[in-house]
Amino acid sequence: MGEGNWDSNRIIGTRPMKIVGGGVTGFIFATLILSFSVESQSTPDKKTSMNQLRFNFLLPLTFVFTSCTDNGGAANKAAADKATDSTVAKNSVPPGSFDLTKPDHTWQLPGQLVEVSGNAWIDATHLLLIEDLHPALYIVKLDDKNATLEKTIPFAETEKDKVDIEDVAIADNTVYALWSHGALFKITGWQTNPKVNKIKTGLTKENNTEGLCYDPVNKTLLIACKDDPGTGDDKKSARAVYQFDMNKQTLIQPPYMVVHKKDFEKITNEKVEFNPSAIAVHPVTHDIYMLTTKDNKGMAIFSHDGKLKSYQAIDKELMPQPEGICFSPDGKLYISSEGKKGEPGNLFEFDKAP
Repeated sequence: MGEGNWDSNRIIGTRPMKIVGGGVTGFIFATLILSFSVESQSTPDKKTSMNQLRFNFLLPLTFVFTSCTDNGGAANKAAADKATDSTVAKNSVPPGSFDLTKPDHTWQLPGQLVEVSGNAWIDATHLLLIEDLHPALYIVKLDDKNATLEKTIPFAETEKDKVDIEDVAIADNTVYALWSHGALFKITGWQTNPKVNKIKTGLTKENNTEGLCYDPVNKTLLIACKDDPGTGDDKKSARAVYQFDMNKQTLIQPPYMVVHKKDFEKITNEKVEFNPSAIAVHPVTHDIYMLTTKDNKGMAIFSHDGKLKSYQAIDKELMPQPEGICFSPDGKLYISSEGKKGEPGNLFEFDKAP
């Protein structure tokens, strides 16, 4: 009885509705054969009745199961296509980007940097890092095996100024540290005799300022807001990046760029909640790189005029809380992440993108 239609490989295949259709086809052909066999042994009157019975029974049966087969195949194809799109969006490496699944070097950071929240490049063997809970600069020396804390430089009194330090940048040998409530700490002579000036930018805790970097193109600081973009007319899902004029010590309005959720949907074919936690400008291409870690963990690359170019998800097992990003002058990427459940944070180095 149509044995070819009922082999075990087809029964346990990945498209069950199509398999049912195959079985029904066998059933229909078997019924036809049987009916013709009976017909050959029938009288002329019985043949007419048999033809009518065969037509009345097989036509609707064929229509029903053909529809089921087609609809099931289309539904399964759509589901498979959606799953493929999602996999590509989450796991693929955008052309010209870094493969964030394969760091070229990984360091465990000193115990003082469990909640590391920002980093900046000093030289080939040193990075400047900060962490959430204490207003201090940490100079860390890197070698092939270890990340060693060389110096700790406090820049505010913890008891007097309870702050949440979120990022750090170096511009013209001056350090700027960013408070989540919008203020900047300008630190001159930071390696020898630190002098600190606290600057109000006009941004507030509602903006939740978490990203800070120096932009060599416009010679300004870029400040990324994790929450309220501060524009009033944008949707709550929008996020803003502002410029800060270091000479005039003022925030430049309007925002330099506004990030919209819909832009990510066009690239990834799925919804991406993007809340900037760090920002950096590539020293060669001048593309703007931003991390997100609140809901999704990933890295977005924008052209310098603010157009989204790509998005790559980050494995939370590798980087539980990626909140720091910077580049070396030759284009190596450094990302810092908090550790798991109180463990020390980690620093990841990625060589130049292809």
